[in-house]
Amino acid sequence: MSCDRRRLRTRATIAFIVTGVVALAVAGSAAASGTLYVSASSGNDGNPCSYTQPCRTIGHAVSVASPGSTISVAAGTYAEEVVVSERLTLLGHDAVVDASNHDNGIVISGQGAAGTLVQGFTVENANAEGLFAVSTSNLSILDNELMHNDQAEHAPSPPQCADQGPVPGDCGEALHLMGTSFSRVIGNNVHDNVGGILITDETGPSHGNLISKNISRHNVDDCGITLPSHNGLATSDPTKAGVYDNTVVGNLSQGNGGAGVGMFAPFPGTASYNNRVIGNILLDNGEAGVGIHAHAPGQNVSGNVIIGNVISGNGVDPDADSGRTVGVAFLNADPTTSPLVLLLSNQISNQYFGVFINGSFNIQGLFANFFGRGVIPVGHHA
Repeated sequence: MSCDRRRLRTRATIAFIVTGVVALAVAGSAAASGTLYVSASSGNDGNPCSYTQPCRTIGHAVSVASPGSTISVAAGTYAEEVVVSERLTLLGHDAVVDASNHDNGIVISGQGAAGTLVQGFTVENANAEGLFAVSTSNLSILDNELMHNDQAEHAPSPPQCADQGPVPGDCGEALHLMGTSFSRVIGNNVHDNVGGILITDETGPSHGNLISKNISRHNVDDCGITLPSHNGLATSDPTKAGVYDNTVVGNLSQGNGGAGVGMFAPFPGTASYNNRVIGNILLDNGEAGVGIHAHAPGQNVSGNVIIGNVISGNGVDPDADSGRTVGVAFLNADPTTSPLVLLLSNQISNQYFGVFINGSFNIQGLFANFFGRGVIPVGHHA
């Protein structure tokens, strides 16, 4: 089991979202401005969404909002999928988006939605992602709770995890940035999903994102935080694809099914590079605390930085064929390359191997890490 072996959402799901975005853009042409209010207990979608006469659903408020509006959502449960295609501020006050029988809970889609802020929501029970951002930028996703998403086996429509050609993929995870740049994902609690936080490049490059102070815990099948490339254009044109220049700092990733943090390139042309994994706590995950995998020739996983993390009690890395538990695992299946990685000042304990290497890597700082008693600092694949 490995995060980069999960399957991706179907193209049909993405097409459905894009169609919905177009429809919402038309509906919003006569939108209201300022702050709109939503209440599950006292609202009605026939109301003007004012403080004294709130709307009933978040989706209705979104459909009548002007770009730049704030939507204030009162405490309560909202059984809906919310699609945002223009710049909005969504503020939840103990508000729960119950996405049962929907593909997603909250979707932020397209450059029109650049600059959107989503804060203070619980998002649960989506067939696919709880919160899905696609082909956009400059988002702020703050202080949300995402749980019990990735319910694909119960989906009335085709599951979002269906294969896409050569892409071994991911299940979507609970919080997914796809083709999204310069965004902040801070202070979210992502737990008890199939997987945690995911950054991919199917629709364009994902770069310049900050993933900080999140808790990703007990996501049973996939990684806590995953940065895989799924677009074969990534090595040839970084303006079209690639997962690069992202910062993962100060997060807790614990008890997930896959790695604590993973940077993966599963097939030729893919690239997850120049990312920074700094000051995280990575505990008791099913695979390595940190994994960097290049599965075939023609990939790029060079320039990644792993500094100052606490790594303990993680599992075996099956792709690197570590055979024993490992703190940091490297796989490079291209004998003609030796990716550069900076590995420095990490505290690695309660592991059989501190670091395990399968294939050629240029690892800077390898022995400037702190290995606990009984940990074999470095293991190599035979």
